[in-house]
Amino acid sequence: MKKYKNKILLAISGLIVMSAYIFVTTWQSSTYKEVHAMYPIQKSKNPQASEEFLKAMEYRIYIKQLHPFFDYDSFIMAPLLEKLDYHFKKGKSLLPKDSVEDIVWWVLFYKEIYGLLGNSKNDDSLWYENLPYKEFRKVHDKVYEMIMRYPDGEVYFNIPEIEQFRFKTMAILVGFYYKNYSLRYDGKSKVDKAKKANMDVLSVNNLKVVQEKYKFIYKNFISLSKNKNFMKNEYLADQVSLSSKLIVKYVRINNTQDLPESICYSENVKFILQNTNDLLNFVKNKKNHQAYVINRLLFDENYSNVPIVMKLLDYECMNLRPKIGMINQKIEQYNKSRKQ
Repeated sequence: MKKYKNKILLAISGLIVMSAYIFVTTWQSSTYKEVHAMYPIQKSKNPQASEEFLKAMEYRIYIKQLHPFFDYDSFIMAPLLEKLDYHFKKGKSLLPKDSVEDIVWWVLFYKEIYGLLGNSKNDDSLWYENLPYKEFRKVHDKVYEMIMRYPDGEVYFNIPEIEQFRFKTMAILVGFYYKNYSLRYDGKSKVDKAKKANMDVLSVNNLKVVQEKYKFIYKNFISLSKNKNFMKNEYLADQVSLSSKLIVKYVRINNTQDLPESICYSENVKFILQNTNDLLNFVKNKKNHQAYVINRLLFDENYSNVPIVMKLLDYECMNLRPKIGMINQKIEQYNKSRKQ
C-alpha cells in the first residue's frame, strides 16, 4: 500500500514538474514572439546590439507580469533583474559611439523600477530617491550624463515604437533630474536639503544646460510623440518649473529679492508669462492625473514655489505689468476656491 502511495505521489510530482516546464516554455515562447513582433530586428542597423536589448525586454515583461504579486526587491525578482541588467549592458557595449539607443531602452526598462516615474503598485523598494545622498549623487550624475549625450546621438532602430518614445525619454530624464536635485544633499528634512540645493552655485549651470538640451529635443521630436498634447503639457510645465527654480536660486545665492533687468527681460521669464495662464486653465478645466500633477508642480502653494516667484516678478519687473498681476489674481482665486 505504501509503495502504491509513493508511486502516485511520484507520478503527481512528475506531472507538476512537466506542467510547470510546459507553462514556462510556452510563456517564454509567446513573450519572445510578442517582443520581436513589436520590434522587428530587421529594422535595426545594429542587430546584434538590438537583439540583446530585446532579450532584456523579455525579462522586463516577466518582471512586469509578476509585479502584482512580488515587490522589485523580492528574491523572486532578483534573478530576473540580473538577466535584465546583463542583456542591457551587453547591448550597450555593442552599439557604435554615436548611438543613444541604450538611453531609450534604459528609460523603457527602468522607469518604474527605479522611480523615474511612479508605478501602479506604488512599490518604492528600489527607487533611487530612497538611496543615501552620496549614492543618489552617483545615479543623479548618471542621468545628467545621459541628458547631455542624448540630443547629439542617433538611434538606428527605425520603428514607430522607438520614434514615438524619443521625446518622452528626455522628458522622463529631465523631470527626474531637476525635481530630485535636493536629494544630492545631506539634511534632516526635505526643507533642509532644498535650502542647500538652492545655495549651490554650480547647480545653476547644470540646470541651464539641461533646460537647453530639453528645448532641442522638444523642437526635434515632439511631433513624433504618441500623445503629443499630453507630452506638450509635460514639457511646458517642466520648463515653467525649471525657470522658476533658477530665479529662486538667484535670490538665495545672492541673498536678495532685487531682480536685475536681465532676469525681468529674460527668455525664461517670457516663457513663464506665456504659458502659466494656459496651464492654469488646463488644471482648472481637467480632472485627470496630469492636471493633478501639474497643479502640485506649479500652483499648489504647499508644494510649489511658482506662486511666490510670480509675485516677486510682479513686484520687481515693471515690464511685466499688468499682465502678470492678472495671472497672479487668477492663481490666488483658484487656490482660494480649492480651500473652500
